[in-house]
Amino acid sequence: MVKLFIDFIQFLYTLAPLFVVLGVLTLLAVLLSKSIKRHATVYYTVFAIPFALVAIPFTGRLFGVQISVFNGIPFLGNITRDYIHAGTLGFPLLVIIMYMGALNPKYPVVKKLMSIRKELSILSGFPILTHSLIRVTGNFPRALNYFFDSEASGRAANALGAGISNFSFVLGAVMLALFLPLWVTSFDFVHKRMGSIRWKQLQKWSYVLYAMLFIHAMGIQVGSMLNPRGGRRAPMAAVEATAETATVATITETAHNHTNRENPEGQGSAERGGRSNRNAVQPVADSSITHTEAARPEGKGEQGNRDAIQPTTGSNKHTEAAKPAGRGGRQPSPGFADITVSSQTKRYIHIASLILIFGSYLYLRLRKARQ
Repeated sequence: MVKLFIDFIQFLYTLAPLFVVLGVLTLLAVLLSKSIKRHATVYYTVFAIPFALVAIPFTGRLFGVQISVFNGIPFLGNITRDYIHAGTLGFPLLVIIMYMGALNPKYPVVKKLMSIRKELSILSGFPILTHSLIRVTGNFPRALNYFFDSEASGRAANALGAGISNFSFVLGAVMLALFLPLWVTSFDFVHKRMGSIRWKQLQKWSYVLYAMLFIHAMGIQVGSMLNPRGGRRAPMAAVEATAETATVATITETAHNHTNRENPEGQGSAERGGRSNRNAVQPVADSSITHTEAARPEGKGEQGNRDAIQPTTGSNKHTEAAKPAGRGGRQPSPGFADITVSSQTKRYIHIASLILIFGSYLYLRLRKARQ
């Protein structure tokens, strides 16, 4: 039962990772609310370590110093990749903080989250800054140049998709410029020096940040769907060369078939060997066929060779027979891990998730404002 639940969570994570991460982080924030409030400095330090592991080598490269001592840390390496991606920690934390202002603080869960809203805001800054340090510096110059280069749209496979993606990258730099003052003023010593009135006026810009966050995330998804990242239009020379190669291959195959019809002699053992060679290069749709072909017994003749390497669209019969049977000799029933979903479908699910999350926030926020 536990394994089934874990498989189900993993399956949901592949389909809608944002919903799963939001649920997990919200549960952890509620359970650890007292600990985060009492030991906020410890949590800040823990969250700052992955940021430092990325920021130190990055700063060194700016001055021509290569620092690779952190690359061999396996566990922290996975965390730094999540920081850079921002979809695992930074973005979900911002969504949780965003929803706190739209929910009723009388509910116990919301009350616990509101008690650590300042701490969560500071914690979210470390993965957001890590993401910005790599993504903004890597994509912003190229994205900005796209709008000033008159030939850039012609080189893209889809000009609309490339334009949406590059606009989202430019918007990411604007978001960073807006996020930094909001994040810095979350610290107590800065908040006290500003005063409550100026601090509240500045924090109203967070609504603009949330709107830009939605546009940025949607733009990346839609742009990547229309024009995959790095998509380029194929040069005409390459297209002509491909067509010429296909024409030559067709002429060669026709001549070969004509020769076989006019020269039927000598097709005994040579024909059997030719059939075996031609069958050996037939496409297969499952990698397990390669192992089956290598393990087939000798001496079965031509028919055995054809059966062993015949192309198939599913799993090989011998491979299926080798699978361990369940209780009573039955094959195990397929689980969630056996369900395959296309990347295009996942992209649509991600877009629907963003619309549902930000749409529901807007509805709750407007309803609270009316009340």
